[in-house]
Amino acid sequence: MDYVELRITASDPAALELLYVDLEAMPVEAVEQDGNDLLAYLPADQWDGQADFPMAQTRAQISWVERRIAHQNWNEVWESSFDPLSIGNELLIYAPFHTDAKPEAYRYAVQMVPKMAFGTGHHPTTYLMLERVLGASLDGARVLDMGCGTAVLGIVALMHGASQGVGIEIEAYAADNARELVDGHGLKDRFEVRTGDANQLGADERFDVIYANIHRNVLMADMGRYAQALNPGGTLHLSGFYRADASAIQTAAEQAGLRFVAQFERDAWVALTVEKTVE
Repeated sequence: MDYVELRITASDPAALELLYVDLEAMPVEAVEQDGNDLLAYLPADQWDGQADFPMAQTRAQISWVERRIAHQNWNEVWESSFDPLSIGNELLIYAPFHTDAKPEAYRYAVQMVPKMAFGTGHHPTTYLMLERVLGASLDGARVLDMGCGTAVLGIVALMHGASQGVGIEIEAYAADNARELVDGHGLKDRFEVRTGDANQLGADERFDVIYANIHRNVLMADMGRYAQALNPGGTLHLSGFYRADASAIQTAAEQAGLRFVAQFERDAWVALTVEKTVE
């Protein structure tokens, strides 16, 4: 899949948070901050050449330029921008070309082969979700990684004590990459990657922990399915949305019978933790 990169510049950095909200109306799959610019990535087949930032424009002058990134050029993008990522002394995510990386200094290490755009842990929502993985006791748990991308959440969860896992990814190329990474970390017999959406879940399939790091509209539409797939006493971690959407996501979770536990934030992005009570 080809992508379009939008480099968006605000005359006043205070408008950056409003830019995040404006981007919600666009089919953006990832956003990163580069100085006072935001880089937004969206599928080229969903880009119509038009961009509007009404909220941010109330605070600053907004300009943007676009750049098309071909599918086969993601390796080059990775090598120019992908630095090793660490979370304390717990986790290192690095690539083969990071020759100075010291994975032995960390409790867990995941080596990423640069074959796709997203899922390295650098995006604020993935980072938030990795913190949720590392901060929990997962011994013997069965986990689900919805919208798994590279399956980094599932891989780390199994390293951290989970017994089995399933990852579901709608993009076929990303799902293939996830299978390679799972196999490369010796987890093929414990973690299954399926291509598709929430319809890939079996009617009687249950999980102790679910990670769903997906676009807000998908979360809202599939919340009931996540609740159904969660064991009583189980935990659902939700991310992929901005602070402005947290209330709506929490309401949808509560309407599905889930109880709010905590909210976490990073760079205007949010992760919500909810749980299914034991009746």
